[in-house]
Amino acid sequence: MAISVCGAAIDWAATGTMLQGWGTLIGAVAVFAAAWIGANTFNSWKRQKITERHIEQAERILTAVYKARRALSRVRSPLMSAHELSVAEDQLSGHENWKYNTADKQRRLCVAKGYYNRIASTEAERTLLDGCLPMSRALFGEEVEKAIETVVQQFWAVKAYADAYIDDNGNDVAFSRQISMALYELSSTPDKGDEITDAIHAAIKTVEGVCLPVLRLEEPSAK
Repeated sequence: MAISVCGAAIDWAATGTMLQGWGTLIGAVAVFAAAWIGANTFNSWKRQKITERHIEQAERILTAVYKARRALSRVRSPLMSAHELSVAEDQLSGHENWKYNTADKQRRLCVAKGYYNRIASTEAERTLLDGCLPMSRALFGEEVEKAIETVVQQFWAVKAYADAYIDDNGNDVAFSRQISMALYELSSTPDKGDEITDAIHAAIKTVEGVCLPVLRLEEPSAK
């Protein structure tokens, strides 16, 4: 059906078909736009959640390594109190072979036991570190995971040197000095030839290089 308007004929059937086509096109554009907005909204939400996850774990890892550093400082304190030595002696004196040791050997055993007790008291800090390992690798890579493992290993390095201290007779002066430097934290800087302090500083520097920029929303430090 056609109607003449101002001398021009309007074909309403054709017009309806055209409008229907435009409606279909507009509908398709609206669906596409909605899908695009939805996808971008989801991706934005996903990025936000991943960022939050990184921040959460970075804070957890840094907290754990800082607490472990302080715990290792306590373990390696050069001053062992009379109370610590008394507790150690009480724990050891009940052993059948205790009385057969010389006075010097008994003293060394008590000192070593004092270190064992100190290490045992750091269980919470070591557990916190261990709990960081799975996500540290997943989110920040192998380097951070290895750095955390290095910090954990220093507790057992101190124990190994405490073991060596028991039978150290001083004949190997260099080794005796190595034992002393491992057991006693005499400096907080890694420039005194102290292998344990060096290892702790290097490991924490690695962790900070990756985790601090995450907390500050910066790019990781260049290597």
